Order: sequence, then structure tokens, then C-alpha cells
Amino acid sequence: MRWSETATKIHEGPTTIEALWRADFEFHEGQHAKVTTSGMWKLAPVVEAGLRTSLPQFQLGEMGTGAHLLTAAEKVGDPDYVQALQLFVREEQEHARLLALVCQDLEIEMLQKHWTDGVFQVTRTIAGLRAEVLMLLVAEIVAVRYYKVLAEGVGDHVLSRIFARIQEDEVRHLEFHEATLPQHIDRWPKPLWLAARTIWLIALVGTSAVVAWDHRKVLRACDSGPTRFFREMLRLIRVQLPKFFRPTTA
Repeated sequence: MRWSETATKIHEGPTTIEALWRADFEFHEGQHAKVTTSGMWKLAPVVEAGLRTSLPQFQLGEMGTGAHLLTAAEKVGDPDYVQALQLFVREEQEHARLLALVCQDLEIEMLQKHWTDGVFQVTRTIAGLRAEVLMLLVAEIVAVRYYKVLAEGVGDHVLSRIFARIQEDEVRHLEFHEATLPQHIDRWPKPLWLAARTIWLIALVGTSAVVAWDHRKVLRACDSGPTRFFREMLRLIRVQLPKFFRPTTA
């Protein structure tokens, strides 16, 4: 189990993982506030066309208020965890702001709704806190790979850095949930643990396949076609699965 090195270096007072992560999110809060877009990017036509069909979906997915998640978290009774989740949601909303800036500069119409976002919203709101975080992690893990592809293949330095910033945050988010979630999942009865693990794995693989196909235009433009993206997602899933569902003999 890991937590952010930044938190451990700048805050020696907190003694719980949740407090360390609250401190880490506080340290990073507002880090993108001064990020602006130039609107002067030199993008290959195929890249710009791919972004037009892809970015609005991810921008919509980052816009959530986290109201249901935070309400469920408050019932746990850990103020540090609740505050960390609040700051986590704010970072996601900041990603939505950055993507909106990109869309505005490229004159891309943003979405108000999309069926994929709707499925995630419904699934998460009918679940308990831990199950909701697991469903949230499906989107987070896919986002780690997606933004990495864009950062490496978009072909413009400024725009690449924006996507890299978002990707770096998403990696931290995985580390946050890795540090705070498994201890609760480990307490579940073995049948529930196995069922949750199976459903989560299916959701991850299925979502990866959907994203690989739906966003194939921008993936190809950034030199990572749908097949390659899906294969890389399978590798990432193999790494992430045991971090949240640790092997147990209980």
C-alpha cells in the first residue's frame, strides 16, 4: 500500500493514511489554476478531427459533482477521508475545466449528456460507498491510459502538457484509492469479495473495449489504434486488479 510522497514529506503531523491524503490533496489544490490555452496549436487535421469526437465525452465525464459519493462518505465517520474525497472531486472538476478550454479553442461543441456517462451515473448511485468507488475507478483506470496516449501523440507541446497534467493527476487518484479502499474490501465475506472482483473485472474489460472502439479515430491519429489501446488496457488491468483485490485465503 502506498501514498503520495509529497504528503509524507510536507506533513509530518497526520498519522492516518486518510489524513496524509487529505494533506496531499490540499497541497495540490489549485495547481492548474493558472493553466491557460493558446488557441494557436499546430495540429494535424486527423488529430483535430479525432479530438472533436472524443474530448467532449471525457469532458462530460469529468464534470460530476460527486454529491452521492460525498453523502455516502459522510456516513463512514472519517472527516479526513471525506475532505480528501471532496478535494479529489474538485480535481476532477478542474480537469473538466481544462478540457472545456481546449474544446472552446477548437470550437468543439460540448455535450450535455451521453449514454456512457449515463450508465456510469446510474450504476454508481445505486451502489454503496465502496462499490461506488470501485465503479469510479473503472473510469479512472481507463483515463490513465487515454490521457497518456493523447499526451504522447497529439503533436503539440502545449496541448500535450495539458493532457500530461491530467494524466499525472489520474495516477495520483489511483494511488489515493489504492491506499484507502482495499482495507475495507478485504473485510467483505469471501463470496461477496469474489463477486465484486468478477463484476469489476468485467466492467473494466468491457469499458476498455467500448472506449477503444468509440474513440478509435483519435487513438489512431495519436499512433495508438483501438487494438493497441485495448491490449495496453489489459496490461494495466493486470497491474491494478491485485492492488484493489489483494489475493486472500480467508
